[in-house]
Amino acid sequence: MSDPAFVAGLRPVRSAATDAWSRRPAADLVGVSPEGRRLEVRLADCGPLVLLAFLTTHCDGCDEFWSGTGDPVVGTLPTSVSTVVVTKGPETVDPDEVARVASGRGDVPVIMSDEAWADYQVMGYPFFVLVDATDRCVVGETVGFGWADIADMIHSAIGERR
Repeated sequence: MSDPAFVAGLRPVRSAATDAWSRRPAADLVGVSPEGRRLEVRLADCGPLVLLAFLTTHCDGCDEFWSGTGDPVVGTLPTSVSTVVVTKGPETVDPDEVARVASGRGDVPVIMSDEAWADYQVMGYPFFVLVDATDRCVVGETVGFGWADIADMIHSAIGERR
């Protein structure tokens, strides 16, 4: 906390939906796939609500989310929510490691993008951002401690939107 530049960049993180006055704009995701192909994830193509899961490969806290992403057994997330996994770019995270942990995730896209981490002001992992793709704004965000926390944040955001 002795670094003023670091402290100036900190922002409060709510573990529930954001208030209308504090909603931030949401951006489409641009990066590469773990195989190195250029990849763009357009929020509008994902569905009305998009859960962005900011994960990395060597993180004990991320393991539960990697193993549960795309798993219907998780079952706690509303079916109206699409999930996209976002890792740091290939200059930061080994693409082969990302491909290994991402294998078997079904239709859940995995994008490697430092730009997305900056766009969504993500400072650490596992971190989750819920986006209203229709309004193109962030409606919820939380640090991930388990799927129940993520589901609570989503249900809170959906409840506030009704």
